[in-house]
Amino acid sequence: MAFHLHEISGLKLYQFQSLSRLPGVVHAVTTRAGGVSRPPFDSLNLGGEEDDPAALAANRKRLARALGLKRLVWARQVHGTRIVALENGAAPGEADGLATNEPGVGLLIKTADCQALVLAAPAKGVVANLHVGWRGNAAGMPGAGVAFLKKRYGVAPGELHAAIAPGLGACCAQFVNHRNELPEWFYQFRVQGTDRFDLEASTVAQLVAAGVGPERIETSGRCTMCSHEFFSYRRDKVTGRFGTVVALAKEGN
Repeated sequence: MAFHLHEISGLKLYQFQSLSRLPGVVHAVTTRAGGVSRPPFDSLNLGGEEDDPAALAANRKRLARALGLKRLVWARQVHGTRIVALENGAAPGEADGLATNEPGVGLLIKTADCQALVLAAPAKGVVANLHVGWRGNAAGMPGAGVAFLKKRYGVAPGELHAAIAPGLGACCAQFVNHRNELPEWFYQFRVQGTDRFDLEASTVAQLVAAGVGPERIETSGRCTMCSHEFFSYRRDKVTGRFGTVVALAKEGN
């Protein structure tokens, strides 16, 4: 498995090898490059209230066009575990997870250190995208996503393919107040002798515990704080948001 950079319609986008092999699934992880936003949001900023709304709209339009989508949909992310099924043009409101069985609808999760977790079941014609920050991780969002798809769409955990987009790596996910912020069970992911935690490993472990085959889980292995290709709140404070998108291909594509 590999996380590869491609140039598509002038945008530098990463894609997961495992997801790229799935019929009818479209996806991408954006970088900072290829948009119109000015510093410190340069340049393909997809979220945040401090940037020029016209620039945000132009950036999102470029992304949707590059991926051949009818539209992009995103929610107001609040670091919770609410997941919304987008059907018949429904608006998500506040949520940290999106799912759909409607072709051509891009599910966008915006991040700047949190993980985005893509879940895909092409045989059932269903995809989902979850915002998994450290709060959502500690609250069990990965398992909640698997359970939601099983209940809503009848997707067995073993049918799912999963991919974890760049976020804070174990090198940089420091929690000086971890005794107050993280539950005791989360300490198994603590980097020995430090106050850093492996959030990516936690997500993988929760997916496996929920029934997703480990061979069906791909990780980016990229730390947003270390890599200037991506926006990072911990590194820059005032910054933009990059995006992870997944969709079912439009009919006829």
